[in-house]
Amino acid sequence: MLKKIAAIAGLAVMVFVLARLGQGQVKVALAAEAAVEVMENVNLYPIEDKGKYGFINSKGEMVIEPIYDSLGYSFQPRGSVQEEDRVVKKQIYFSFMGEQQLVCTQRNCGVLYDGLALYMAKVQAADSTTVTRFGYIDSKGKVVIQPIYNTAYNFSEGLARVNQGKASGYINTKGELVIPYRFSKTSDFSEGLAAASLTVGGKYGFIDPSGKFVISPGFDYVYLFSDGAAAVMLNGKYGYIDKTGKYILPPELTMAQPFSEGLAFVERNGVSFYINKKGEKTIQNLTAGGTFSGGLAPASRGQTYGYINKSGTFVIKSQFEWANSFSGDLAEVYLPSSESPYYVSGFIDRRGTIVWPPQS
Repeated sequence: MLKKIAAIAGLAVMVFVLARLGQGQVKVALAAEAAVEVMENVNLYPIEDKGKYGFINSKGEMVIEPIYDSLGYSFQPRGSVQEEDRVVKKQIYFSFMGEQQLVCTQRNCGVLYDGLALYMAKVQAADSTTVTRFGYIDSKGKVVIQPIYNTAYNFSEGLARVNQGKASGYINTKGELVIPYRFSKTSDFSEGLAAASLTVGGKYGFIDPSGKFVISPGFDYVYLFSDGAAAVMLNGKYGYIDKTGKYILPPELTMAQPFSEGLAFVERNGVSFYINKKGEKTIQNLTAGGTFSGGLAPASRGQTYGYINKSGTFVIKSQFEWANSFSGDLAEVYLPSSESPYYVSGFIDRRGTIVWPPQS
């Protein structure tokens, strides 16, 4: 049961996981993982060695040596990555090729999304008190949007949610308010739509980039759109809707992951399986599963994890302590450790070969 819970926690992250700033540095929480486009040799993958962090490429080759104290990355194809040196109090940004881009010296900058990163600054308020506000820098470290927001989040599809009071709205990459402050709760945009609620404790619907509700508020909770569908919760049960708000599957599930490549892993009455967009069972007899990427998804029938194809056949045998969905060419897996009773994080390629850590 613990392994199943760990898999669900790692593979299905809820919409309103937010990227926040605070405690003198940026703390980035990644949004729900959607189906990732397979792009060869363009992603960097985070690794840890003796408490230090770096990045490898899809061949397992070291691109950024593990000499840093922490890291950040966006999961975006060809995305920049970030490392932190706490001794000199610097955050260093690198391109996906490992080339240094900029240095943030105050330890108050976030990960680059859509070419812009959040940063935090102390500013003087109208009453002469010092307050914390948030703005944005570009990939060269230039301030492009001044720190005027009480709360701000990463850009997604060209828009970022911000507020200067209690209500939230959205700005574009020029800092222009394109969706007015009128929402109590909001999400990032995904596939052209974002979740929003008008009142505290109110129902959720979906807005378009103009701020208009195209799916009326009527759900207790929602997930981001992925593969043309979104999981929604009503009265403690999950179902799926399409972009018109029409039910693909009514709320009758006890667990629902995002659709990817036409399939979604769900649970009904303690039984787990994959469904298609007609709500039909397609792959059964699994205890855990994740999203598909390039035709493969992590799955388990018991105590270990492997990877299945869309027919439900294990094409990478079940052998790992835990397994994540593929991101580009590699997938993160948990491997037994020869130095402790615990696991170590590693990466495999699409043939199931371990590319990190190096195998003797």
